[in-house]
Amino acid sequence: MSLEAFSDEALLALVARGEEAALQQIFRRYAGAFLGLARRLGLDSASQEDVVQEVFTKIWKNAREFDPRRASARAWLLAIAHHTTVDHLRRLEARPQALEPTEEEPEAFDLPGPGLDEEHHLDRIRLRRALAHLEPEEREVIEVLFYQGYAHQEAALKLNIPLGTLKTRARRALARLKEELREA
Repeated sequence: MSLEAFSDEALLALVARGEEAALQQIFRRYAGAFLGLARRLGLDSASQEDVVQEVFTKIWKNAREFDPRRASARAWLLAIAHHTTVDHLRRLEARPQALEPTEEEPEAFDLPGPGLDEEHHLDRIRLRRALAHLEPEEREVIEVLFYQGYAHQEAALKLNIPLGTLKTRARRALARLKEELREA
């Protein structure tokens, strides 16, 4: 029987027993979502790939810890991806940055203004401030959709609200975020 027909929970049980093919199936299902999550949280392409590799290493090592009574397999997998991405971002922010370019660096790095890392950091600060201006239920919808990577239908189930309500809150929240970011 093909592993494509297996549920995520069944695949995790197989991964816990050391079945590499089950991990490959989980990879096919979730690698895109994990990359998207890393991109939305502000990582560059190379870092996104590093994080996804780290996520699947953690899944392989920790599959025995999955408990279907506590969370769905999807939620467990996305939580690992989210925590790994956030940890990676924290490590990047903790690295000391060189204050002056070395002689080996091209002259383009002498241009005034913030570099890409600083721009991404400033963007994350602006976004956090804008999120703080949202109503709690709007912020919760944005978090579930964009930070945890749930599809609209799944997010509505997770938040125990009708799909139409979720979409309305998301639309309203995105409009408010756009306005807040424009003012910033």
